[in-house]
Amino acid sequence: MTDDQRKRVDSDVIVSEIMGLRLCVGYLGEKEQSSWWTSLWLSPHASAFLSPIYGSRADAARLNGVTEAARRVHDNRIGIGRVFHLFRLPEALESRLHDASSRTISLGPPNSVEDARNRLASIARNTDKLAEGPIRIGTPADLLKSEWTAVVAGRYHAAFQAGTMTFPYFAEA
Repeated sequence: MTDDQRKRVDSDVIVSEIMGLRLCVGYLGEKEQSSWWTSLWLSPHASAFLSPIYGSRADAARLNGVTEAARRVHDNRIGIGRVFHLFRLPEALESRLHDASSRTISLGPPNSVEDARNRLASIARNTDKLAEGPIRIGTPADLLKSEWTAVVAGRYHAAFQAGTMTFPYFAEA
């Protein structure tokens, strides 16, 4: 495998992991679960409303909807500018995520709170690091490393387990 092929595979893994994280955190943060945001994009009933309009792209519409709902809450708590978080990443990465969601969403939303927490736990590292509210966990340069998804997943996992809200973000010191 060439270096370019290896980078492409690593890139595809990161994109898939980010989409999975957005689905899990998005689901757990919705009104019916933890009520961090008031949306119901990933509820079982959302498909019934969206499928006639979006057809085979209904899952992508659901992911985009919950991402926007979560983005607004995160932006409100963290701020915007040279600040990045799970739901607002650098433009190049957001573009890759959009392209991937346009092709297909193979993961599907979690079926239950337990399913979402298990998915988070499977990605997470350091699930015992609980911090309430906005918490800076690195710099924008850290987004170039693959391990940031495990750190973010761990922070969210700990918060959902404890019933608190956390907003991990990346910004210059």
